[in-house]
Amino acid sequence: MQLSYTAEINDKLLNFDQMKDRKQRSVIDAVLNLVHDAQMTKSRENTLICLLLDVKEVFDHVALKQLIKILIKLKILINLINWVKCFLQNQVIDLAFDDERQKSKKISTEISQDSSISLILFLIYIRYLFSKIYAKFGNLQSLSYIDDVTLYIERRNIDKNVKMLENAAKIAFTWAENNAVQFDNSKSELIHFESHKTTLNQMIILLNNMIIKSKTCVRWLEVWLNRKLNFKVHVQTKIATVTRTLHSLFRLMNSEWELNVKSGKQLYLTCITSISDYDVEIWWNNQKSYLVKFRKLQNAALRKILSAFRTSSIDAMQIEVEISSMKMRLDQKCKNYAIWIVELSKKHSIRKRTFILYSSQYSIKLNLDLNVSKYLN
Repeated sequence: MQLSYTAEINDKLLNFDQMKDRKQRSVIDAVLNLVHDAQMTKSRENTLICLLLDVKEVFDHVALKQLIKILIKLKILINLINWVKCFLQNQVIDLAFDDERQKSKKISTEISQDSSISLILFLIYIRYLFSKIYAKFGNLQSLSYIDDVTLYIERRNIDKNVKMLENAAKIAFTWAENNAVQFDNSKSELIHFESHKTTLNQMIILLNNMIIKSKTCVRWLEVWLNRKLNFKVHVQTKIATVTRTLHSLFRLMNSEWELNVKSGKQLYLTCITSISDYDVEIWWNNQKSYLVKFRKLQNAALRKILSAFRTSSIDAMQIEVEISSMKMRLDQKCKNYAIWIVELSKKHSIRKRTFILYSSQYSIKLNLDLNVSKYLN
């Protein structure tokens, strides 16, 4: 896609930390950026105050005239601008019921949710929101993953942090009002990432006089983050989900069809590991208490797949089913991600935060397998 390609080679097209529909930028990258900045803040014994905003009905609030003005301001090729204009204006819909098909009708909509270009167009549309905030508050940072926008700031003086974040939020809401964009107030959240024993109770007042109180735990991009960043709530939620799915799998195995070992293994890898192993790059740090809980669930699944006794050797069952141990899998995912970071562009937000200076020649000398495509899933 021409716009996505232009976003990668032109630093001015999108903001540095705008994610989604861009090459090698995923949910895990977005969350890791925030976690990294919060952990670095704690290491400096400062407090990072974070305001989470959610854009309401993303694809219904993109004004065509305003989008064209933004594309012209960004000096996008005129042919590409004309194509975008034609794409948004000349949309038709076909309705078919059984064997009857109605004539195509022209529809009036902003951005089609089914189109692959919709996401990048919305990212471009809200691009100047961040420029406006940075112009006023240079030390404030932001992260954006489509409709999930995060504003945060690090300072020792907590009261000044809150006041600055409140003013930044007012700028964001004013910009949204002038550009036909709406934030969902009910999904706005505030959290302090700090190491103090006492919980901070500061709040932010938005333009509509809505009060956003500080929380001890928030969910951003399906990851639960608490103020201590120990991921306790997130892991507990993940274990509860794995347990429910595993019990459903057990009921299927107890049915009259009695799945064989191969089918049981395939179901486990498809339904269980896709939950337990996802986003481990964010929270896994050899926590023994978390590992024990995941290991118990996997051991129960192995016994069920092989119809083995409780006293059966876990190592023998893992070899029989050809499933790696939990620790080995979690460690391997983190190692793969670390290797993947080495090959990222120097402009990538993850690469800039990790201070890795290795080149491609470095990996060749160490005989490392850096086939990035196998790690992108």
